[in-house]
Amino acid sequence: MLIALDSQNHYVQADLIKEKNIKGSLFCPGCRQPVYLKRGKIKIPHFSHYQASDCFLFSEGETLEHLAGKQMLSQWFTQQEIPCMLEAYLPKLKQRPDLLIWLDQKIPVAIEFQCSFISEANMIKRTQSYQKAGYKVIWILGKRFKLKRKLTAQQRLFLYYHKNFNYHLFFLDTNHQKLHIFYHLIQFERNELLKSRNYQVSLTNKKITLKTIINHFETLTYQPYVESEVAQTKELLKNHQFLMRALRNSQSKLIDFQRVLYQAHHHLLFLPIELHLPIEQSVIIQMQNCQWKYQVVRWLSKKGENQVFTSREYVQNMMIQLLFYPTPLITKKIQQKELIRYLYFLETQQIIHQIAHHQWIVLKKLVFFNSEEEKLMELTKNTD
Repeated sequence: MLIALDSQNHYVQADLIKEKNIKGSLFCPGCRQPVYLKRGKIKIPHFSHYQASDCFLFSEGETLEHLAGKQMLSQWFTQQEIPCMLEAYLPKLKQRPDLLIWLDQKIPVAIEFQCSFISEANMIKRTQSYQKAGYKVIWILGKRFKLKRKLTAQQRLFLYYHKNFNYHLFFLDTNHQKLHIFYHLIQFERNELLKSRNYQVSLTNKKITLKTIINHFETLTYQPYVESEVAQTKELLKNHQFLMRALRNSQSKLIDFQRVLYQAHHHLLFLPIELHLPIEQSVIIQMQNCQWKYQVVRWLSKKGENQVFTSREYVQNMMIQLLFYPTPLITKKIQQKELIRYLYFLETQQIIHQIAHHQWIVLKKLVFFNSEEEKLMELTKNTD
């Protein structure tokens, strides 16, 4: 722990205290048991219990990364004159965020620097506890959670969403004292390959403040990863090859989907091109891109041509049929927005048309191909 109580019940900070100035005993703010200052050439100054403790608020097994990260963030906020408390104990919640800051006088923000594994249930419990008490909560991830080619179940727990920079994650690199914001997170249909953009903030650069970061993202606009029609077609061909390989693999997630298609007299390789577009896939839907979009098209087909439906009716049906990953920081409203976004895409393909606010009409059914050859001919038209 970086904070302790002195004999006058005042908070003292480990990196600011001098041992010769310590008068009387120091105590743990959580369990009120005696603690002592540990200081070394490598280890960051911190307080520790004298003996093994069952204190549920302060862990004796804190890593150097965790201690350093809390201290770096505290110094960064403090130099910007943002009110900040290290390891503030919230008695009503029985929780102790790594930092507590105030961006305005009304809403406190709890910041958690997560360096180790946390169960889904525990993460959700802690998050909801903050939110119900009126706190905003920001989870910042450590090196254990470094982004690679695919999003893990643990990483998805910490996803945030903003209209300007889409799905995003916060990371802190304590070795280089840099905060990373990975944003515009999407995955490509084949193998769920991850794409993202990275905004880096040096915590030692006094010119870059929280206000600078906010201003940057307020003016941000979305730029697609695949822009040209030719590049998009090439991606579609790669996706088709991926589906071919998936059918040969008996362990593939798509085998069960192929069985559903077979019962409806369809085939995975004959699906309409629109089911693979846009190439970019949502990171919160726990189904293959073509799979959940097939459910949408199937629902529209049952409606029939020239039939009118509402956004609410559509969303209610799809929320029952589709599976979403556990994402505690993503609201149900954002999940619904993902579904509505596909309706606007289908409108660009002249499949449906918006006739009023939240009202749509089905213009035509999507065309299923009769063979793989027929589909490949359509896919390669724009690559010549």
